[in-house]
Amino acid sequence: MTSTRILLVGATGKVGGAAARALAGNPQIDLAAGVRDPAGYNGPGRAVHLDLDNAATLPAALAGVSGLLLLTGYSIEMLRQSKRVLDAAKAAGVQHIVHVGASGNPTAEVAHWGWHRLVEAYIEQLGFAHTHLQPEAFMQNLTTFGWLQPGRLTNLIGDCRWSWVDAEDVGALAAEALRRPQAFAGQTWRLGYEAASMPELARHLSEHLGQTIQAVDLDIADFYAAAIAAGADPAYMACVRDQFALNKAGRIAGADALFDADAFTRAVGRPPRDWARHLSEEQNRLRAALGH
Repeated sequence: MTSTRILLVGATGKVGGAAARALAGNPQIDLAAGVRDPAGYNGPGRAVHLDLDNAATLPAALAGVSGLLLLTGYSIEMLRQSKRVLDAAKAAGVQHIVHVGASGNPTAEVAHWGWHRLVEAYIEQLGFAHTHLQPEAFMQNLTTFGWLQPGRLTNLIGDCRWSWVDAEDVGALAAEALRRPQAFAGQTWRLGYEAASMPELARHLSEHLGQTIQAVDLDIADFYAAAIAAGADPAYMACVRDQFALNKAGRIAGADALFDADAFTRAVGRPPRDWARHLSEEQNRLRAALGH
């Protein structure tokens, strides 16, 4: 039986890992994970050498690939990396690109949201069948970015309510789009299914985990300085800093917008995860962040 070769860029991350798990074991899919260190990969599918900063690794990784999941890191280098991968994918005959970007909010004030729009436009310009995924805030960010700490949830956005989505849901939808490209070609999905502020989440966490967790305001300038000191890209983190400041000032309209949960359910076969389910299924990770 002929199989469809799918390549995942970002298979070791939150969304890419979820997509890999959702596609694992499908006999009609030849699943490949593009990673810098194939020997160190232990996830679903076979590992192939792919380095977004080394164009020489792309032709072999893309050979025979029909569908490509494109994710890039938290750096302004995402622009150069995305163009490099897309040019190589076009030369290799890749047919369908599923791109995981960022919020589809129309504001022009958050630069990295605009960078993702440029990548989307280039995908379309090259003539790929495409599916654009535009997630709002990931629920996993509470622990990934260290916001949840013993007894407190650091808060950079005041009382602003955000639209949230579980990264597992983004990965599940990406997997469906790769598995059934004809059903998803030409579509843009905005993904955010539950709204909550940080103080609301602190109360929700307290009730769910049985301990008091306070929302503690953190100065945005201190956040930025700490991120840069930890090695984050200054250009990208300046975008994030600016987004937080705009959120806190109430200057991003629709920050708490919710999208079509019924459409997600039809596409994936289950409803998107709400905060209650996320907290239940992620208890171990959340308790570890709280020092348990």
